[in-house]
Amino acid sequence: MLGGTQAVVRMVSHELCPSPQFIAGGATRADICQGDLGDCWLLAAIASLTLNEELLHRVVPRDQSFQESYAGIFRFQFWQHGEWVQVVVDDSLPTRDGQLLFLRSANGREFWSALLEKAYAKLLGSYEALAGGSTVEGFEDFTGGISEFFDLKKPPTSLFQIIRKALRAGSLLACSIDVSSAAEVEDITCQQLVKSHAYSVTGVEEVDFRGRPEKLIRLRNPWGEVEWTGAWSDNAPEWNDVDPRKKEELDTKAEDGEFWMSFSEFLRQFSRLEICRWSPDSLSSEEAHKWDLVLSNGRWARGSTADSCQNPPATQRGEAHHCAHFPVEETESPRGYAPCG
Repeated sequence: MLGGTQAVVRMVSHELCPSPQFIAGGATRADICQGDLGDCWLLAAIASLTLNEELLHRVVPRDQSFQESYAGIFRFQFWQHGEWVQVVVDDSLPTRDGQLLFLRSANGREFWSALLEKAYAKLLGSYEALAGGSTVEGFEDFTGGISEFFDLKKPPTSLFQIIRKALRAGSLLACSIDVSSAAEVEDITCQQLVKSHAYSVTGVEEVDFRGRPEKLIRLRNPWGEVEWTGAWSDNAPEWNDVDPRKKEELDTKAEDGEFWMSFSEFLRQFSRLEICRWSPDSLSSEEAHKWDLVLSNGRWARGSTADSCQNPPATQRGEAHHCAHFPVEETESPRGYAPCG
């Protein structure tokens, strides 16, 4: 849990960095390092978003900077109730001891990810609303797409092909390890996997290993550190038996939060996989379909089409292992968003 807000100070980007950049050299997964907020689910969604440039710039519009036409505000877009909603935020961010308190980039100079987190917090009403959630919530709000869950203890036989097809299609993917009690949340295993923690799925590959094919999957921890230390991890001996050119192509780096592991080990270690795709087409079929979109507008009516608003269950937004009683900014949240109660 975060401490009191006495030591938390708002600072604009120019106060944090002499030459701040909105996006420098392209938005990448390295721009996403978790701070003191339990929103790994959201950060995993943002990291996946960087793999698809078209989707990314739908959410993070181009032509924004701290130099040209800088006015101290930045625009973002989210899919809400069948339409894209624009959220505008200023560039003041919560800090402690001169450092960003929440999401930050690895190099400290790029601010698109921190401002995206702030805009999403404004959409939901506060930073506290981000503390605890499901990655598919972020996926759907970034894409308007369709989500699908896979139980990795009972996976379909074609799951590797499904994941590969999903990544090629620009779908967003995340995975996590279930826990049996709240006491296990964010426990770290002996091989440095974090329980009840959202990981982005960023790639799959098949390599020739000692004369046989080996299926690999690449994951990223939103913390930007704490990586798998088992087989196929960074600098693991298995890489010595892979063609050096292939090894270089797969780009194994030390402690950047991203790592490879065998697909079979992935199925043993992780519990669930979430995939958000753009269209209703099945990921397990090669058959193409033509789809029509129909949008119907309406409203929920108490006693007719909806029950009264209830507090969300513990597994949804609202119960969190971190708290952030720090307002997004001194303005109302857009479209009248307020917590249920």
